[in-house]
Amino acid sequence: MNKVSFTPQRKKNAMLYVIIIALLLDYVALRSRTGDNFKRQAFASDDGRAIMHTHFEKTGHEEVRSQTVDTSKKRTFASEDGRPIMHTFFEKTGDGEADLLEAWKEEWTLAGFEARVLTLKDAKKHPSFTDMQNVLNESSIYLNGYNAMCMYRWLAMAASGGGWMSDYDTFPTNFPINEAKTLPNNGNFTSFQEHVPSLLSGTAEEWTRVAVLLMKSITRVESPNPKTDMHAFLVIKNEGIHNVMFLSERLHMEQGFLYKEALSHDSPRSVNCETMARGRAIHLSHKSIRDACLKGMFPVLDISLGMAFIRRGKAARIFLADWRHQCGGSNVK
Repeated sequence: MNKVSFTPQRKKNAMLYVIIIALLLDYVALRSRTGDNFKRQAFASDDGRAIMHTHFEKTGHEEVRSQTVDTSKKRTFASEDGRPIMHTFFEKTGDGEADLLEAWKEEWTLAGFEARVLTLKDAKKHPSFTDMQNVLNESSIYLNGYNAMCMYRWLAMAASGGGWMSDYDTFPTNFPINEAKTLPNNGNFTSFQEHVPSLLSGTAEEWTRVAVLLMKSITRVESPNPKTDMHAFLVIKNEGIHNVMFLSERLHMEQGFLYKEALSHDSPRSVNCETMARGRAIHLSHKSIRDACLKGMFPVLDISLGMAFIRRGKAARIFLADWRHQCGGSNVK
C-alpha cells in the first residue's frame, strides 16, 4: 500500500476541518441544552413536546426527589385572551378568608389580570408532595393547618407550570401590565418583598428548586421564630448562596391601610396618595391589620382585633375604592 504524504498545507487543512467539526458538535450540544433563545427559559423542545426536568437535593436526613411536571397541556404566562396570569393558593383555614379571596380576585381582574386560584389538589400533583409532608411532620407542623398550606403553595405553583404568584392578601396598585406577561430576571426566582412571600415569580423549575430549598431550610429556623415558609425563606436569604433575587420592599411593595390619619365617624377617610404612588402592589398582611387597629386606621370601625381579621375582605375593598376615588388609582397602564 502506498503511503499518503501530507504536505504542510494539507496538514493545516486537516487541522482546520477537525476544529470546524468540534465547533459544530459543541453548537449542537448547546442547542440541545438551552434551545434557540439562550437568554430565556424554554418550556418545550424543538418539536413542541414539553420538557421534563429532574432535580435531586439532599436534606439533612433523607433524599428529596423533586421534579417539575409535564406542562405540555398547561398555559403560558398569559391567558388565551392575552391577559397576564396571577396565581394565588387558597385552602380555607379561618373565618373571613373566603371573602378576602374574592376581594383578591376582583382587584387582580380589575387590574387586567386573569386571577387563578390553586389549591391543595394542585400541590398533590407534584412528585415531592410526600417528601414535603414528611419534612413538615418532622418539624411538628400540623399537616392541615395554615403554616402547612403556606408550604404546599410552592409545590402547587411548580406543578401548575410556574409564573407569578401573590398571596391573597396582596393587591395590585401600580403593576406595569406589560411586565406581567413574561417573567423578570429570565425566569430566575424573584421575591418582591424581600423574604416575605407576598409577590413571587419564577419558572416551574425554579419553583421546584426553591421549594426543595425551603424543605431543607425550615429545619434551620431558630427559636423564637416559628417554622413557617416565611422564616425558612429568610434563612435562604441570609445564607445568600442560593441564587434567589430578593428585591427591596421599599421599591416594590407597600403595606397596610395607608390613610393620612386615624379614622372616625366624623372625619373623611383620607388616603396618602404620595405613598400609594410607589410600588407595584400593597400587602394587607396580618401584621398590617394589627397595626391599623392600633393606629385607628382600619376602615371598618368599631370592631375588635379578632373581628378585624375576619373582615379583611371588606376592609380591602373600602381602602382600594378610596384610593381609586381620591388618587386616581394606578399610575401605570
